[in-house]
Amino acid sequence: MLTFTSLGFLLALGAGLLLYRFCPVRARSGFLLLASYAYYCAWSAKAAAALAAATAFTFFAGRWAGDSLRPHRARIAGFGAAGVLASYLIFCKIAAVVSLPRIGRLALPLGVSYYSFKLISYLLDVYWAKIKPERRFVPFATYAAFFPQILAGPIQRPGDFLAQMPPRRTAAAEGLTRLVWGLVKKLAIADQLSPTVNYVYGHMQGLHGPALLAGFYLFPLQLYADFSGLTDIAIGAALLFGIASPENFRRPFIASTITDFWRRWHISLTSWLGDYLFTPLRMATRAMGNAGLVLSITVNTVAIGLWHGFGWGFLIFGLMHSGYLAAEALSARQRSRFFKRHPHLDGLGTWLGRVYVFHAAAIAFLFFRASNVRDAFWGLTHLLSGLASPLAGLAALSAAIDPRPLAIGLAGCVFLEFAERFRPDEWLARIAESWHPHTRRFAQAAVLAEIAIAALLLLAAATGSEKPFIYGGF
Repeated sequence: MLTFTSLGFLLALGAGLLLYRFCPVRARSGFLLLASYAYYCAWSAKAAAALAAATAFTFFAGRWAGDSLRPHRARIAGFGAAGVLASYLIFCKIAAVVSLPRIGRLALPLGVSYYSFKLISYLLDVYWAKIKPERRFVPFATYAAFFPQILAGPIQRPGDFLAQMPPRRTAAAEGLTRLVWGLVKKLAIADQLSPTVNYVYGHMQGLHGPALLAGFYLFPLQLYADFSGLTDIAIGAALLFGIASPENFRRPFIASTITDFWRRWHISLTSWLGDYLFTPLRMATRAMGNAGLVLSITVNTVAIGLWHGFGWGFLIFGLMHSGYLAAEALSARQRSRFFKRHPHLDGLGTWLGRVYVFHAAAIAFLFFRASNVRDAFWGLTHLLSGLASPLAGLAALSAAIDPRPLAIGLAGCVFLEFAERFRPDEWLARIAESWHPHTRRFAQAAVLAEIAIAALLLLAAATGSEKPFIYGGF
């Protein structure tokens, strides 16, 4: 299978885009559908058949779910079909970690967590009359299988995607810029931090203090660069074909509360669960007061954890975030009153909040990343041991790994922080608006050429050391 960081994928993407530019507008939906299934079949033809079956099932169930003249049948079709899709997703998650009778342990189908949520949201949006049932099968099937989003999202809502079908315009400059920025995050930052993180988490119970702290602080940075880079590549590739996708990250580590962190991290998943799980559950538990609020938060965050996989680490990850969010929700009024009485402490509170959020998230990520819960608890309880001689601990870690990729990755993190904070791309876009159209077209052509060269150089540098995306396995 061609991964998003392979030279083969970039060449196939370029060839597909060239054909797409000559494709009549009315045929573009079909072209994208064929391209998406070709990409998916390169991974597994059987899994592609399961995707096609789930798509057809949802398409026809959606017609009944949108039948306002028969509300009882619509309710059964909407919630019943959504339940079937949810059961299919749960079965796939269980089969990936548990050997079942006769079938044993199955590989998790590519992107099943993402396309299942997309299909469920379609059924519920149709039943709740947010959108009308889609009458065109090809655009609907393209929505479910759209190849830039199939690997790891973002989870796009059906109304947003289908309103863009068939795509009439493409956005080559914006798309390539975003795609290459994603490659930089993945290849120049995440993959460079990966050897150190893998070593620490692979030898957790033999390490102490400085080495464990290195893994503790580096993994959130690696995960952010890896996952947001994957999202940037997906958004950029979609723009090349004229599809605008939702954003998935907004500088999550500048959040001063865990609530704000989840508004900035994996936004499409958080908002999806907020709309289809947390809000209905909270409405149903209003009479329970704060107990109902805590219950709703817990169910929602546990769902976030288990969405990644059925394992104890993911469950603890979800439960920890439920504790963070419940504590913030229950103390919101007291904190608001305190800062109203002490406005001069507002800036300090924001700064301390950011420090707290990073460390609270990093502790939860220990359980997310560790091979097992025992390793995670070892790391958590030995983070501060051996700090009497930190240089010796760091020297031992340096002897066990190659420090050069780590140095490149850390430099990349600094570059990433400045780039996301000051957004030079937005400066250039504002300046370009005042240019003469001919000058603007020449500048765009030059930028596209530079971006294409940069992408090829990045991929050439990564040849032979390709590392899978972390979220590609979910």
